[in-house]
Formats: sequence, C-alpha cells, structure tokens
Amino acid sequence: MKKSANFNNIYKFYDLINSFLTLGFDKSWRNKATKLLKPGNVLDLGSGTGAAYEQLKDLNVTALDPDEKMLSRNKFERKIIGFSEQLPFEDNIFDNIFCAFVLRNVEDIDKSFNEIRRVLKKDGVFVLLDLTRPKNSFLSLVHKIGTFLIIHIVGLITLNFKEYRFLYTSLDKLDPPEELILNTGLETISLQRMGFLGFVYLAKFKKS
Repeated sequence: MKKSANFNNIYKFYDLINSFLTLGFDKSWRNKATKLLKPGNVLDLGSGTGAAYEQLKDLNVTALDPDEKMLSRNKFERKIIGFSEQLPFEDNIFDNIFCAFVLRNVEDIDKSFNEIRRVLKKDGVFVLLDLTRPKNSFLSLVHKIGTFLIIHIVGLITLNFKEYRFLYTSLDKLDPPEELILNTGLETISLQRMGFLGFVYLAKFKKS
C-alpha cells in the first residue's frame, strides 16, 4: 500500500467514508459479494476494521491488513499485518480470497495479482468488490464532482485532508474493471457493475 495511503489518522472514519462513497449500499453489496464464495477458508484481503465481519463471521477467516490501528478494531479472531504485494502465507492454502473496496489503494497491482494467484488453491475463488467511475463520460464527470466535494469536505472536517485526498485520487488509479480483469492471470467467471451510475463493480475469478 502506498505511504500516502496511511489510514492511521482516519481508521475510525474509514468505513463511514466508504458508506458515503457507495451511497449507503456498501453492506448490501458485501452481502452479494460474499455469496460468490465457495465452501472453505477465506483470506479477507485488506480487511481493515472488519467491515465484512457480519457476512464472513461463520467462516474460517484470516484477516490481513497493513494498518495495525485498523486491525485493532477488527473482530476476526485471526488477524495478520501484511501487504497484498507480499502475502505472508505458503503457496496454495486458501479456498477463497475476498477483497472489498481495497484494491485501488495498493502500491503494485501486478505483484498483488501474482500473490493472490500464488496463495489460492487450484479452483480457488477470488471475489473482488470495488469502486470505479461510471462508463458514460457525462455520468463519470458528475461522479467526479460529487465525490470530490464529499471526500474533501470530510477531510477538512476531520482535519485529515491528505488521507481523504488520497481516497479521492485512488478512484482514478486503476483501469476500468472491463480492462483490469484481463490482467489478473485468473479465469474470469463474472463481472457486473452495480449502482444506478455503475460506479461499483463485482467480479469473480477462479484459479485454474
């Protein structure tokens, strides 16, 4: 994760801003995403404060995040500090990897995908849920203006402008999901955009 993506100062508000950015639908989209997981163990990649705890609490979950303060609020029993670019696990040990609203914050996407492939078992599932920009150019502009105002106002109110500025710029860091999924090295099972602007995407992949 980038140094500028240090959430030590905003860990108490991080889930709240995700709710703002998803117009309050983040929980329902997590519900939909976790239903794509197969039986077995799960790596909650970028688990943070454990926003997916309610959806994953009955599964065998390993929560990984680079931020110790965020993990301190995480309810999962097994919590590990680590980065997606260098996962501290042996090869082929996870049946599932779940990653929600995290991927756009990582330093090196290609290294992260390599590590995801490495630790997944054969036929293991990778479920990716994240934010993007709408495909329509006009709606994308509207979305940029709206998120700019919301995120920067929150940054000013909480006196953490730099951190929230990073969250805003991260929305434009990655390629559109239709292009991003071509570089995972995994078999794409499904991809769908959600929300009335299509600014959230949900993808399922399998390791062949």
